[in-house]
Amino acid sequence: MSGLEVRGLTRSHPGLDGEHHVAVRGVDLSLAPGENVALIGRSGCGKTTLLRALLLLDSPGPQDRGEVLLDGEAVRRGSARSLRAFRRAVQYVPQDAAATLDPRRPVLAQVTTPLRTLGVVRHRDDADARARQVLESLDVPADIWGSRPHEISGGQAQRVSIARALALSPRYLLLDEPVSGLDPALRRQTLDLLASIEADTEAGRSADAESNAKTGARPARRLWRPPAPADHCARPAPADYCARPAPALLVVSHDLAAVARVCQARTGHGRRRHCRGRPHAPHPHPTQPPGHPHPRDAVPTLPTATTG
Repeated sequence: MSGLEVRGLTRSHPGLDGEHHVAVRGVDLSLAPGENVALIGRSGCGKTTLLRALLLLDSPGPQDRGEVLLDGEAVRRGSARSLRAFRRAVQYVPQDAAATLDPRRPVLAQVTTPLRTLGVVRHRDDADARARQVLESLDVPADIWGSRPHEISGGQAQRVSIARALALSPRYLLLDEPVSGLDPALRRQTLDLLASIEADTEAGRSADAESNAKTGARPARRLWRPPAPADHCARPAPADYCARPAPALLVVSHDLAAVARVCQARTGHGRRRHCRGRPHAPHPHPTQPPGHPHPRDAVPTLPTATTG
């Protein structure tokens, strides 16, 4: 079975009273290739805890349960080397992007370092070429590529964080509140960027669907094509980067208006339980009335236009 899954996830945290307080209980969640899904829930309901568990970034206690599966195979915790394949397949854009950038490294090195650390490319020139191309495709100005994180804006740091993840050509991209804390202009730019990953492939998918209907072929994975390399690249980007499969997106948020721009489906999380809307039938659009009270509570917060 192809996809990223978590089954029976339970996570708890020790409290000041010495008791363990359950953050999430019995969560099942799956993300299929080519799918864009929003995980919606109120603040403090355990969305980030669920995301960290899915990324194998947490440290489960003796009372915690659950397993993470990639393509039907359980992923076991181990050394950084043993998790290289998983890290290449599953990437993460954190809520506070600027805080996760290395303060000692310039923007270009923020992107090239994981490329070499995870063994995606061997040569420095190849890493530089790929980093330059993805930064350019995300409209990160070339004049800040030599700047360090404290010298760039919050919106630029957000794009660098997304570039760092996309440069690895992941199959699954997990984003934690990608527009939280951004001003309206940067919020719109970031949503446009995330929506472009989907929009750039919608036309291709429609054409493929028509062709597949005639030939009976299975649908291919959607592709995201960045622009051609600029003249300042040290050498052309590797051929396998020029048309790579676009990642499936899991967007964690409490903002329905934001995720409606990016995701075709939603799934709710609240009161430490997960509301699975994961049948093999088409999912409702994020802005349609949800069946569960937790995402339904967020619908009145959607902005509406009025005419005077």
